[in-house]
Amino acid sequence: MGLVVRRMVEGDLDSVVDIASKSFHGMRDRAKARMWIECNLRCSPRMQYFVAEDGGRILGYILWVERGGFREEAVLELEQIAVRPEFRGQGVATELIKRSLGEVRRYLEDRGSKLKLVLVMTGSEHGAQHLYEKALNVEVECVIRDLFRGDEAVMVARYKP
Repeated sequence: MGLVVRRMVEGDLDSVVDIASKSFHGMRDRAKARMWIECNLRCSPRMQYFVAEDGGRILGYILWVERGGFREEAVLELEQIAVRPEFRGQGVATELIKRSLGEVRRYLEDRGSKLKLVLVMTGSEHGAQHLYEKALNVEVECVIRDLFRGDEAVMVARYKP
């Protein structure tokens, strides 16, 4: 697999909407998913999308969100990540996380900031917790009961300045 991770561009929108609609219950309505993704894409640099592609086909995407203002010690949230169902379990998500986080960290450094903390929220019974623990070294900080479709674990990774 010749996986390339790059910043999302507007031409990737249809593929990303397709992946989101197949991955998230709240994004089944493609028109609403498109509106959500399109507005977030326009919020750069606060919101930064990246895609993973192989041979020109988008296999997955990730959305990083900067929280609390453009601070010297930045707080990022991995708000959303999804991979096409037929490519799950092949390392695409791990590569998306690691490579895109490297790009976001370079952006922060160029701006004169350092990464302080990464937040991830995911369903408590969701298998993705292991992915986040491995790829980001996050730990469960707390659980919010009945947030979306069930309990959500708030996971945090802290970085030394």
